[in-house]
Amino acid sequence: MSVSLLQRSGRRSAFTLVELLVVIAIIGVLIALLLPAVQQAREAARRMSCSNQLKQLGLALHNYHDTTKSFPYGSRGSSNMVGWHVAILPFIEQTNLFDQMDMTVNYDTGVNAPFRSTRMEPFLCPSGSSEKADDNSAYYTTHYYGVMGPTGTNPSSGVAYKENTSGSHGGFSREGVWYHDEVRKMRDITDGTSNTLFLGEISWNARNGNATRYRPWSRGGKSNDFMAPCKNVAQPINADYTALFNDMSYGSNHPGGCLFALGDASVRFVGETINYDALLSAASCGGGETLTLD
Repeated sequence: MSVSLLQRSGRRSAFTLVELLVVIAIIGVLIALLLPAVQQAREAARRMSCSNQLKQLGLALHNYHDTTKSFPYGSRGSSNMVGWHVAILPFIEQTNLFDQMDMTVNYDTGVNAPFRSTRMEPFLCPSGSSEKADDNSAYYTTHYYGVMGPTGTNPSSGVAYKENTSGSHGGFSREGVWYHDEVRKMRDITDGTSNTLFLGEISWNARNGNATRYRPWSRGGKSNDFMAPCKNVAQPINADYTALFNDMSYGSNHPGGCLFALGDASVRFVGETINYDALLSAASCGGGETLTLD
């Protein structure tokens, strides 16, 4: 009875090499099937976080309006004073930071200069892998921009949208909520807050060697020239990234489009295939257009 029970039953005590390779192959296939689902789940979480941040910025603008009776300036002054991102700091629980900054001088001057290097998570999309300014990698940028308004022709009236085109960077639309050295009030949004784009996402990566033209989050603009914290709607979503500075296209690393905050503080994902005339219509605050994002 020296033969073991295992030997008598004819069973093996280990896998063969072929069986081991088959198991490894099956595990590899399962992982390959699982990875896209994990990536989609992660992107869905990042998109939800981005949407929540835009929602908070929209609510901050409402609270700012309740306090000051107008929305902030897009930017002010003749050259590079701070932009609207600084103005709303007290309304996104950043009062301590706001109290250390000076709204009357340039973003890169005196007490304001060090804050270019401060990473401001409320202004950054989680799916945007490029967080630094293009002109200096020591400074952090923003992925959320005020919508200055549309350029081109009003699709409902056939009349050209009003625009200041004296600058060399694409001009300033005068049809939206944001402008330089001017403020808008709730009463100026005659198209309705639920039909008007207030904030939009520009968080796509540089492509084909072209820079995204990101600038420090605290930077403002310059009269009749450039606007760092606001952009025109001058082209479709995720479109020509070689456009002029003020016409940089809205877009994101979220598949298929980007997020916008409307005037009622709601947030909408707008697909890159949206009718362009509808996008122009939503970018104006008082154009009387009949087209909507729906």
